[in-house]
Amino acid sequence: MSKDIVQEMAASLRSTRAQLDVVNAQIAQLERQRKIAQVTTKELDSYPVEQVWRSCGKMFILQDKEKYTEDLSRDEKTVEEQMKALKIKQNYLQTTVENTVESLRRVVQQ
Repeated sequence: MSKDIVQEMAASLRSTRAQLDVVNAQIAQLERQRKIAQVTTKELDSYPVEQVWRSCGKMFILQDKEKYTEDLSRDEKTVEEQMKALKIKQNYLQTTVENTVESLRRVVQQ
């Protein structure tokens, strides 16, 4: 009986750690996206022109600088909302890992 519980808890721990690794990778990716949007906005603000070329797949389109910075700002807000949700999930998964490890210790010590 105890052996089955330990195996089940170990499998749960592996699964939770894998999910936590995925969430950490997603947070890192979103952080990079946010940083790119910030740097791009800062760079665009330094340009004296009213229109800029924006990459769109394999082509470029001429767009108002103000519209482009608005799009970047909206993207940045979306990324921050996603990061907030992922940080909540990350906290939950970290707590789950800690609790599972503690439970495993108790079961093994019995």
